[in-house]
Amino acid sequence: MVEYRVGGSLAANDPTYIEREADRTLYRALSQGELCYVLTSRQMGKSSLRLRTRQRLETEGMGRCAAIDLTRIGSQHITPEQWYLGLAFELWRRFGLAQTVNLPVWWQQLGPLPPVQKLSYWMESVLLVAEPDQPLFIFLDEIDGVKGLSFAVEDFFGLVRFCYNQRAENPAYRRLNWALFGVATPRNLVADLQQTPFNIGKAIALAGFSLSEAAPLAAGLLGLADRPDRVLAAVLHWTRGQPFLTQKLCGLIQTAAQNQAIAAGSEARAVERLVRSRLIHHWETQDDPEHLRTIRDRLLVDRLRSGRLLSLHQQLLMQGSLAADGSPEQAELKLSGLAIERDGDLRVANPIYAEIFNHDWVNRCLAQQRPYAVMLQAWVASNFQDDSRLLMGQALQDALHWAAHKSLSDLDYRYLSASQKWDANQVRLELEAKDRANQMLAEAQRRANQIIWFSYLSLGSCLAISLVALLVGLL
Repeated sequence: MVEYRVGGSLAANDPTYIEREADRTLYRALSQGELCYVLTSRQMGKSSLRLRTRQRLETEGMGRCAAIDLTRIGSQHITPEQWYLGLAFELWRRFGLAQTVNLPVWWQQLGPLPPVQKLSYWMESVLLVAEPDQPLFIFLDEIDGVKGLSFAVEDFFGLVRFCYNQRAENPAYRRLNWALFGVATPRNLVADLQQTPFNIGKAIALAGFSLSEAAPLAAGLLGLADRPDRVLAAVLHWTRGQPFLTQKLCGLIQTAAQNQAIAAGSEARAVERLVRSRLIHHWETQDDPEHLRTIRDRLLVDRLRSGRLLSLHQQLLMQGSLAADGSPEQAELKLSGLAIERDGDLRVANPIYAEIFNHDWVNRCLAQQRPYAVMLQAWVASNFQDDSRLLMGQALQDALHWAAHKSLSDLDYRYLSASQKWDANQVRLELEAKDRANQMLAEAQRRANQIIWFSYLSLGSCLAISLVALLVGLL
């Protein structure tokens, strides 16, 4: 019986390996000497694609390959000298050059040269010379690991670009090619357009399985369902061909159907029941090997940006899709695996993600982050009309302090802006009221003074008249 593989890389000859368009595109591009890169979310089959392509290139005599997982070199507490030497060492070891040169001694003899220059010189004077006839393919996996280095890596990507451009001057470089794999965007890795190899390389899109591509997986359901192909179609309805979820759900069906085969006509109900009981309900405790928690953590790990990512995902849930605009937030949502781009639109990758990371989940996450979550929800519920739900005074100042340096959603900024305007208007009204009160007080004081003055005047007149009368009487 076919055994489904959940997590990790699949061997090149694994019967559950599904060949996709990316397999053919990557092999063809590398065979033609193109610099290639596969940058997408985790657990989409990048490492399995690398293994499969490497084996095919070597089996068909297209050249020699060296596959390096950059996590093997490390990124914490490592100097540029150590990192570049580590990369040279992996190439030296995997291309079998131990008998050709003593790498540590050779490297040390170059003295104070910059490490990237040492690696460049080593590739030209040792690697290409030791393999004078065969094409050489360098596969670098987990390329996003360079973001954890304490030093800039533009020089390394500049070297990859240099190797490609050098083909015009040195024919030996035409035999050297690179394929980069990782969870990142080109701009995440290197922003300098003069250094990046990604604007001269070929991007390999790695999509989910189509029904025709995934057809071999139905072999594992033979004898467990009356119509294995219909069961597989029901699986893809939920997973949309996401490799990890597809393999996992097929494995769950394989186990569950041992007790009771899936009858014709019940495929959709049987698969949905299993999806809800084994994947969606209490998903955090059933997420083994870890997949869904990886998506969750990628969304929430950056407190400065998570609010905007959550709000973007919330828009996808409400609207179904959004026009793809290439923004950093959309790129990050795709790298999390939660969203995919298809036909110019961004949408939630599959119904399982939509059920787990639903409106309630988003609202709970936002409520934990926003100090004004309850007031904002009430304002939205009033169709943005209830100004009493806006922030004022110290509450507004606290919210603005919290929002500083964060990348928030358009709704957050709209709410804070409306609150600022409302607060300013209330302050203005209070000042105007105080001015009116002061004017009224001044007018009352003026009138009181007039009354007092007239009183004094009347009193003085009376006294004068009395004095005159007294004098007349005396005379």
